Amino acid sequence: MSDQTINKGPHDMGGAPAGAIDTTDHGMKFWERQANALRSTLGLKNIVRVDELRRAAEDLGDQYYKLAYFERTTMALRTLLIEKGLITEAELKARMAVVRARFDVPAAAASPARKGAGR
Repeated sequence: MSDQTINKGPHDMGGAPAGAIDTTDHGMKFWERQANALRSTLGLKNIVRVDELRRAAEDLGDQYYKLAYFERTTMALRTLLIEKGLITEAELKARMAVVRARFDVPAAAASPARKGAGR
């Protein structure tokens, strides 16, 4: 065995105490169903692969712990789509403004992207 410290990512909890796991089915919110459908479609079209999605989620760093599952997945999809040049940050912000207006969502609504780590 080596005395070197292992640099773990936020996803690597092996051997660490994690507490009880909530196994209650909470259902999916509307936006979670939409995000899941987008992820599934992008996967079926071979635009985004599972390993890419996992890497992008793991790259969230400390933000990984602060986000719920679908928030992490959505942030990872956002990162991948921008990295692949399929959408720009400006285009995404413009589209989000349209969606917020359509559903009368205030611009100040809590958003994982707004809390983002410079992404």
